[in-house]
Amino acid sequence: MAEIRARWLSFYADHIEPASKEIFSHVEKMIVGTLIVSAGAHVSSSEPAIVLFGYLRHGLVGRGVELFGVLLLLLNFLDGLYKLARVNWHVAYQIAMTICYVALTVRLVQLILAFRGE
Repeated sequence: MAEIRARWLSFYADHIEPASKEIFSHVEKMIVGTLIVSAGAHVSSSEPAIVLFGYLRHGLVGRGVELFGVLLLLLNFLDGLYKLARVNWHVAYQIAMTICYVALTVRLVQLILAFRGE
């Protein structure tokens, strides 16, 4: 019984733990990026209650925040694609993961914008 436990702990430490850390790291970065994009979209779509330094136009600041969030999402996507390419899996799997990442990102932005409440 102790040998099975030792094998499982070794397998977990070598394979499952690093993969789960990478997955959660990318999901966390994706959520932060989508929150930034959603905040920029909210600021540029309506007049917010908070005045931004008095002289800045809300639409311009909102578009800048959206651009920053999209840039973060793009960098996270490229990092994930690079790490996925190093694993040496089939190209079809990489394409499927790309489509899932883009679809999930767009859906998260839509969901956050829907829950902002007006």
